[in-house]
Amino acid sequence: MPPSFEPWKAELLIVGNIVQDGDSTTPPDAAQRRFQRYSAMLDALTGTEGAQYALAIVQSVQAEHDYGAYQTANRAAWRFGETAYCAALLQELPRLIASLPDWAGEFLVGIANGAGTPHASAIACFNTLLAAVPPAQQALIADFIAQEEDDGWFEHCPGVLGHP
Repeated sequence: MPPSFEPWKAELLIVGNIVQDGDSTTPPDAAQRRFQRYSAMLDALTGTEGAQYALAIVQSVQAEHDYGAYQTANRAAWRFGETAYCAALLQELPRLIASLPDWAGEFLVGIANGAGTPHASAIACFNTLLAAVPPAQQALIADFIAQEEDDGWFEHCPGVLGHP
């Protein structure tokens, strides 16, 4: 278990900001060490540490190109259960939609793809929690979902997300 939440989160946010190709300010060996540390920190989580860890994981998604790291982050966040995962994602979706819309879509489609499977309860959880967020945030997320249903992440499953 991590020593304490705040220092763990601070480190996760640093190493989770994946160094991008062409970044000449970070030596390649340092970038590789950061990437490996990020993966190790995520792999160490059991899902019993508390919901604040799930939120920190979603907050650690900060770069466009992750080289596979954010898939590890997504799996780690799911270990905390669908309620913690959906709540964390909903809190961070406005930021992700504005700055990293492909990650917003990727994380949301992981929920939407549960339709008709044993994981469909995550859809109901997401939709219930979405209905409780402030109206402006709810509208932003609903607009993103609607836009992606037309010709994007959710064109294969329209009407699944954002509908109670």
